[in-house]
Amino acid sequence: MKEFWSRELKPDLVRLALLAAVLTALLLLAGLPVAARFGLDGVGYFAAMLALVFGLSHVLTRAIVPRVGVQRMANRASIHPIGAAVVYASTLAFRLGVAALLVWLLSPRALAADIAALPANAQRNLPLLSEEQARWWPELRTLSTLAAQVEQETCAGLKSARCWSERAELKTPREYGFGLGQCTTAYRVDGAERFSCHAALRARHAAALSAWTWANRFDARLQLRALLLQDKALYAATVRHAATERDALAFMLNQYNAGPGMLAKSRSDCARRAGCDPGRWFGHVEVADGPSKVAGYSRSFHAISREYVRNVLVIRQPRYTFLDA
Repeated sequence: MKEFWSRELKPDLVRLALLAAVLTALLLLAGLPVAARFGLDGVGYFAAMLALVFGLSHVLTRAIVPRVGVQRMANRASIHPIGAAVVYASTLAFRLGVAALLVWLLSPRALAADIAALPANAQRNLPLLSEEQARWWPELRTLSTLAAQVEQETCAGLKSARCWSERAELKTPREYGFGLGQCTTAYRVDGAERFSCHAALRARHAAALSAWTWANRFDARLQLRALLLQDKALYAATVRHAATERDALAFMLNQYNAGPGMLAKSRSDCARRAGCDPGRWFGHVEVADGPSKVAGYSRSFHAISREYVRNVLVIRQPRYTFLDA
Protein backbone atom coordinates (compact mmCIF):
# COMPACT_ATOMS: atom_id res chain seq x y z
CA MET A 1 0.00 0.00 0.00
CA LYS A 2 2.84 2.36 0.88
CA GLU A 3 4.49 1.64 -2.45
CA PHE A 4 1.20 2.25 -4.30
CA TRP A 5 0.83 5.59 -2.48
CA SER A 6 4.32 6.80 -3.32
CA ARG A 7 4.42 5.55 -6.90
CA GLU A 8 0.84 6.01 -8.09
CA LEU A 9 -1.53 7.88 -5.80
CA LYS A 10 0.73 10.69 -4.60
CA PRO A 11 1.89 11.71 -8.12
CA ASP A 12 -1.75 11.59 -9.22
CA LEU A 13 -2.81 13.97 -6.47
CA VAL A 14 0.05 16.33 -7.26
CA ARG A 15 -0.90 16.42 -10.94
CA LEU A 16 -4.57 16.98 -10.12
CA ALA A 17 -3.70 19.76 -7.66
CA LEU A 18 -1.63 21.48 -10.34
CA LEU A 19 -4.44 21.04 -12.86
CA ALA A 20 -6.94 22.48 -10.37
CA ALA A 21 -4.69 25.50 -9.79
CA VAL A 22 -4.40 26.12 -13.53
CA LEU A 23 -8.17 25.70 -13.95
CA THR A 24 -8.92 28.16 -11.14
CA ALA A 25 -6.43 30.71 -12.45
CA LEU A 26 -7.82 30.55 -15.99
CA LEU A 27 -11.41 30.93 -14.83
CA LEU A 28 -10.51 33.86 -12.57
CA LEU A 29 -8.56 35.60 -15.33
CA ALA A 30 -11.29 34.99 -17.90
CA GLY A 31 -13.84 36.61 -15.60
CA LEU A 32 -11.94 39.88 -15.24
CA PRO A 33 -13.16 42.86 -17.30
CA VAL A 34 -9.65 43.37 -18.66
CA ALA A 35 -9.48 39.76 -19.85
CA ALA A 36 -10.81 40.58 -23.29
CA ARG A 37 -7.77 42.73 -24.01
CA PHE A 38 -5.64 39.61 -23.86
CA GLY A 39 -8.17 37.26 -25.46
CA LEU A 40 -8.80 35.46 -22.17
CA ASP A 41 -12.55 35.88 -22.16
CA GLY A 42 -12.81 33.22 -24.87
CA VAL A 43 -9.46 31.42 -24.82
CA GLY A 44 -9.35 31.34 -21.03
CA TYR A 45 -12.66 29.57 -20.70
CA PHE A 46 -11.76 27.15 -23.48
CA ALA A 47 -8.45 26.28 -21.82
CA ALA A 48 -10.13 25.99 -18.44
CA MET A 49 -12.77 23.63 -19.79
CA LEU A 50 -10.04 21.61 -21.50
CA ALA A 51 -8.17 21.30 -18.21
CA LEU A 52 -11.39 20.31 -16.45
CA VAL A 53 -12.24 17.65 -19.04
CA PHE A 54 -8.83 16.00 -18.91
CA GLY A 55 -8.72 16.25 -15.13
CA LEU A 56 -12.08 14.52 -14.78
CA SER A 57 -11.18 11.88 -17.37
CA HIS A 58 -7.98 11.14 -15.44
CA VAL A 59 -9.88 10.81 -12.15
CA LEU A 60 -12.47 8.49 -13.68
CA THR A 61 -9.80 6.36 -15.32
CA ARG A 62 -7.88 5.98 -12.07
CA ALA A 63 -11.08 5.22 -10.18
CA ILE A 64 -12.22 2.50 -12.60
CA VAL A 65 -8.83 0.96 -13.41
CA PRO A 66 -6.60 2.03 -10.50
CA ARG A 67 -3.93 -0.57 -11.12
CA VAL A 68 -3.22 0.52 -14.70
CA GLY A 69 -0.49 3.13 -14.43
CA VAL A 70 1.49 4.76 -17.22
CA GLN A 71 4.73 4.52 -15.26
CA ARG A 72 4.19 0.83 -14.55
CA MET A 73 3.47 0.15 -18.22
CA ALA A 74 6.62 2.04 -19.23
CA ASN A 75 8.70 -0.07 -16.84
CA ARG A 76 7.27 -3.32 -18.16
CA ALA A 77 7.38 -2.36 -21.83
CA SER A 78 10.91 -3.71 -22.19
CA ILE A 79 9.80 -7.09 -20.82
CA HIS A 80 6.41 -7.43 -22.50
CA PRO A 81 6.30 -4.72 -25.19
CA ILE A 82 3.24 -6.03 -27.04
CA GLY A 83 1.18 -6.53 -23.90
CA ALA A 84 2.17 -3.13 -22.55
CA ALA A 85 1.25 -1.52 -25.87
CA VAL A 86 -2.18 -3.17 -25.87
CA VAL A 87 -2.91 -2.06 -22.31
CA TYR A 88 -1.65 1.46 -23.03
CA ALA A 89 -3.77 1.74 -26.19
CA SER A 90 -6.83 0.48 -24.31
CA THR A 91 -6.29 2.96 -21.49
CA LEU A 92 -5.78 5.81 -23.95
CA ALA A 93 -8.95 4.88 -25.84
CA PHE A 94 -10.87 4.76 -22.57
CA ARG A 95 -9.60 8.19 -21.52
CA LEU A 96 -10.41 9.71 -24.90
CA GLY A 97 -13.89 8.22 -24.71
CA VAL A 98 -14.43 9.70 -21.26
CA ALA A 99 -13.08 13.06 -22.45
CA ALA A 100 -15.41 13.05 -25.47
CA LEU A 101 -18.38 12.29 -23.23
CA LEU A 102 -17.45 15.12 -20.87
CA VAL A 103 -17.00 17.55 -23.77
CA TRP A 104 -20.50 16.69 -24.97
CA LEU A 105 -21.98 17.05 -21.48
CA LEU A 106 -20.25 20.39 -20.88
CA SER A 107 -20.89 21.85 -24.32
CA PRO A 108 -23.11 24.96 -24.55
CA ARG A 109 -25.59 23.06 -26.70
CA ALA A 110 -26.00 20.32 -24.13
CA LEU A 111 -26.35 22.86 -21.33
CA ALA A 112 -28.49 25.38 -23.25
CA ALA A 113 -31.80 26.21 -21.72
CA ASP A 114 -34.72 24.45 -23.30
CA ILE A 115 -37.28 26.77 -24.83
CA ALA A 116 -39.78 25.69 -22.18
CA ALA A 117 -37.57 27.24 -19.50
CA LEU A 118 -37.67 30.67 -21.17
CA PRO A 119 -40.30 33.36 -20.48
CA ALA A 120 -43.76 32.73 -21.93
CA ASN A 121 -43.35 35.66 -24.32
CA ALA A 122 -40.14 34.13 -25.66
CA GLN A 123 -41.84 30.78 -26.19
CA ARG A 124 -44.49 32.58 -28.22
CA ASN A 125 -42.18 34.83 -30.25
CA LEU A 126 -39.11 32.65 -30.82
CA PRO A 127 -40.86 30.55 -33.50
CA LEU A 128 -41.72 33.79 -35.31
CA LEU A 129 -38.09 34.89 -35.13
CA SER A 130 -36.96 31.55 -36.55
CA GLU A 131 -39.47 31.74 -39.40
CA GLU A 132 -38.55 35.32 -40.28
CA GLN A 133 -34.84 34.56 -40.16
CA ALA A 134 -35.30 31.60 -42.52
CA ARG A 135 -37.14 33.85 -44.94
CA TRP A 136 -35.18 37.10 -44.79
CA TRP A 137 -31.67 36.15 -43.63
CA PRO A 138 -31.14 32.41 -44.18
CA GLU A 139 -27.35 32.86 -44.37
CA LEU A 140 -27.16 33.80 -40.69
CA ARG A 141 -25.75 30.84 -38.78
CA THR A 142 -26.34 32.12 -35.26
CA LEU A 143 -30.00 32.83 -34.65
CA SER A 144 -29.00 32.88 -30.99
CA THR A 145 -27.43 36.30 -31.59
CA LEU A 146 -30.75 37.84 -32.59
CA ALA A 147 -32.60 36.11 -29.75
CA ALA A 148 -30.05 37.50 -27.29
CA GLN A 149 -30.47 40.93 -28.86
CA VAL A 150 -34.24 40.83 -28.31
CA GLU A 151 -33.62 39.87 -24.70
CA GLN A 152 -31.18 42.75 -24.32
CA GLU A 153 -33.69 45.19 -25.78
CA THR A 154 -36.71 44.09 -23.74
CA CYS A 155 -35.66 42.25 -20.58
CA ALA A 156 -34.71 44.02 -17.39
CA GLY A 157 -34.97 40.48 -16.05
CA LEU A 158 -36.29 37.22 -17.45
CA LYS A 159 -39.32 37.49 -15.19
CA SER A 160 -40.21 41.07 -16.10
CA ALA A 161 -43.56 41.56 -17.83
CA ARG A 162 -42.00 43.34 -20.82
CA CYS A 163 -39.37 40.64 -21.40
CA TRP A 164 -39.74 39.39 -24.98
CA SER A 165 -42.98 41.36 -25.27
CA GLU A 166 -43.91 43.06 -28.53
CA ARG A 167 -45.67 45.67 -26.39
CA ALA A 168 -42.54 46.63 -24.47
CA GLU A 169 -42.19 50.41 -24.50
CA LEU A 170 -39.63 52.93 -23.29
CA LYS A 171 -40.80 56.52 -22.99
CA THR A 172 -38.62 59.48 -22.05
CA PRO A 173 -38.82 63.18 -22.98
CA ARG A 174 -36.20 62.63 -25.67
CA GLU A 175 -37.22 59.27 -27.16
CA TYR A 176 -39.87 56.61 -27.53
CA GLY A 177 -38.92 52.99 -28.18
CA PHE A 178 -41.27 50.10 -28.72
CA GLY A 179 -41.36 46.42 -29.46
CA LEU A 180 -38.95 43.53 -29.60
CA GLY A 181 -36.23 45.62 -31.21
CA GLN A 182 -37.10 48.83 -29.36
CA CYS A 183 -37.49 50.73 -32.62
CA THR A 184 -36.94 54.31 -31.51
CA THR A 185 -38.30 57.73 -32.33
CA ALA A 186 -36.04 60.54 -31.09
CA TYR A 187 -37.25 64.03 -30.23
CA ARG A 188 -35.65 67.45 -30.07
CA VAL A 189 -35.79 69.61 -26.97
CA ASP A 190 -38.87 71.39 -28.31
CA GLY A 191 -40.65 68.04 -28.77
CA ALA A 192 -40.34 67.93 -32.55
CA GLU A 193 -39.46 64.57 -34.07
CA ARG A 194 -35.75 64.30 -34.87
CA PHE A 195 -35.60 60.74 -36.17
CA SER A 196 -37.98 57.81 -36.58
CA CYS A 197 -36.61 54.28 -36.83
CA HIS A 198 -40.07 53.07 -37.85
CA ALA A 199 -40.41 55.55 -40.72
CA ALA A 200 -36.84 54.96 -41.92
CA LEU A 201 -37.23 51.18 -41.99
CA ARG A 202 -40.56 51.36 -43.80
CA ALA A 203 -39.05 53.66 -46.41
CA ARG A 204 -36.01 51.42 -46.88
CA HIS A 205 -37.99 48.16 -47.03
CA ALA A 206 -41.28 49.33 -48.45
CA ALA A 207 -42.46 45.97 -49.78
CA ALA A 208 -41.41 43.84 -46.81
CA LEU A 209 -42.81 46.25 -44.21
CA SER A 210 -45.80 47.67 -46.04
CA ALA A 211 -48.20 46.26 -43.44
CA TRP A 212 -46.18 47.66 -40.54
CA THR A 213 -48.14 50.86 -40.12
CA TRP A 214 -47.92 52.97 -36.99
CA ALA A 215 -51.30 51.68 -35.88
CA ASN A 216 -50.00 48.14 -36.41
CA ARG A 217 -46.61 48.77 -34.82
CA PHE A 218 -47.13 46.12 -32.11
CA ASP A 219 -47.30 43.24 -34.59
CA ALA A 220 -44.61 40.85 -33.31
CA ARG A 221 -43.82 39.23 -36.65
CA LEU A 222 -43.33 42.56 -38.39
CA GLN A 223 -41.22 43.88 -35.52
CA LEU A 224 -38.92 40.88 -35.84
CA ARG A 225 -38.81 41.27 -39.61
CA ALA A 226 -37.77 44.89 -39.21
CA LEU A 227 -35.08 43.90 -36.71
CA LEU A 228 -33.76 41.22 -39.06
CA LEU A 229 -33.66 43.53 -42.06
CA GLN A 230 -31.92 46.27 -40.10
CA ASP A 231 -29.36 43.88 -38.62
CA LYS A 232 -28.72 42.28 -42.01
CA ALA A 233 -27.99 45.66 -43.58
CA LEU A 234 -25.65 46.66 -40.75
CA TYR A 235 -23.86 43.31 -40.95
CA ALA A 236 -23.40 43.63 -44.72
CA ALA A 237 -22.00 47.14 -44.34
CA THR A 238 -19.04 46.05 -42.21
CA VAL A 239 -18.54 42.29 -42.63
CA ARG A 240 -15.71 42.88 -45.12
CA HIS A 241 -13.79 44.75 -42.42
CA ALA A 242 -14.24 42.07 -39.75
CA ALA A 243 -11.62 39.45 -38.96
CA THR A 244 -14.20 36.81 -38.01
CA GLU A 245 -17.93 36.22 -38.12
CA ARG A 246 -18.14 36.99 -34.41
CA ASP A 247 -16.39 40.32 -34.97
CA ALA A 248 -18.84 41.11 -37.77
CA LEU A 249 -21.75 40.41 -35.42
CA ALA A 250 -20.14 42.63 -32.78
CA PHE A 251 -19.79 45.45 -35.33
CA MET A 252 -23.43 44.96 -36.31
CA LEU A 253 -24.62 45.19 -32.72
CA ASN A 254 -22.51 48.25 -31.97
CA GLN A 255 -24.02 50.03 -34.97
CA TYR A 256 -27.52 48.98 -33.99
CA ASN A 257 -27.08 50.51 -30.57
CA ALA A 258 -25.01 53.60 -31.35
CA GLY A 259 -25.11 54.13 -35.11
CA PRO A 260 -22.48 53.66 -37.84
CA GLY A 261 -20.60 56.80 -36.80
CA MET A 262 -19.59 55.37 -33.44
CA LEU A 263 -18.12 52.24 -35.01
CA ALA A 264 -16.35 54.15 -37.80
CA LYS A 265 -14.68 56.51 -35.33
CA SER A 266 -13.68 53.66 -33.01
CA ARG A 267 -12.19 51.59 -35.84
CA SER A 268 -10.29 54.63 -37.07
CA ASP A 269 -8.91 55.30 -33.59
CA CYS A 270 -7.98 51.63 -33.22
CA ALA A 271 -6.10 51.64 -36.55
CA ARG A 272 -3.84 54.40 -35.22
CA ARG A 273 -2.95 52.49 -32.07
CA ALA A 274 -0.06 50.07 -31.89
CA GLY A 275 -1.31 46.53 -31.40
CA CYS A 276 -4.95 47.41 -32.04
CA ASP A 277 -6.65 45.49 -34.86
CA PRO A 278 -9.55 47.45 -36.43
CA GLY A 279 -10.98 44.16 -37.69
CA ARG A 280 -11.48 42.75 -34.20
CA TRP A 281 -13.97 43.89 -31.61
CA PHE A 282 -13.15 42.35 -28.23
CA GLY A 283 -10.02 43.87 -26.76
CA HIS A 284 -9.43 46.02 -29.84
CA VAL A 285 -12.15 48.26 -31.31
CA GLU A 286 -14.07 47.70 -28.08
CA VAL A 287 -11.49 49.64 -26.08
CA ALA A 288 -10.87 52.36 -28.68
CA ASP A 289 -12.31 55.86 -28.37
CA GLY A 290 -15.62 56.79 -29.94
CA PRO A 291 -17.02 60.11 -31.16
CA SER A 292 -18.86 60.93 -27.96
CA LYS A 293 -18.31 60.75 -24.24
CA VAL A 294 -21.63 62.50 -23.61
CA ALA A 295 -23.64 61.02 -20.79
CA GLY A 296 -26.46 58.69 -21.76
CA TYR A 297 -28.68 57.42 -18.98
CA SER A 298 -26.31 56.40 -16.20
CA ARG A 299 -23.15 56.20 -18.34
CA SER A 300 -21.81 57.71 -21.55
CA PHE A 301 -23.27 56.59 -24.87
CA HIS A 302 -19.78 55.28 -25.68
CA ALA A 303 -19.77 53.02 -22.61
CA ILE A 304 -23.35 51.89 -23.21
CA SER A 305 -22.52 50.88 -26.78
CA ARG A 306 -19.67 48.67 -25.50
CA GLU A 307 -21.79 47.12 -22.79
CA TYR A 308 -24.52 46.39 -25.34
CA VAL A 309 -22.28 44.19 -27.48
CA ARG A 310 -20.86 42.32 -24.50
CA ASN A 311 -24.29 41.76 -22.97
CA VAL A 312 -25.61 40.25 -26.19
CA LEU A 313 -22.66 38.11 -27.30
CA VAL A 314 -21.14 37.10 -23.97
CA ILE A 315 -23.85 37.18 -21.33
CA ARG A 316 -27.15 36.51 -23.10
CA GLN A 317 -26.32 34.52 -26.24
CA PRO A 318 -25.35 31.24 -24.47
CA ARG A 319 -28.96 30.94 -23.28
CA TYR A 320 -30.10 30.54 -26.89
CA THR A 321 -27.41 28.42 -28.54
CA PHE A 322 -29.88 25.56 -28.90
CA LEU A 323 -31.39 27.64 -31.73
CA ASP A 324 -28.19 27.22 -33.76
CA ALA A 325 -28.46 23.43 -33.95
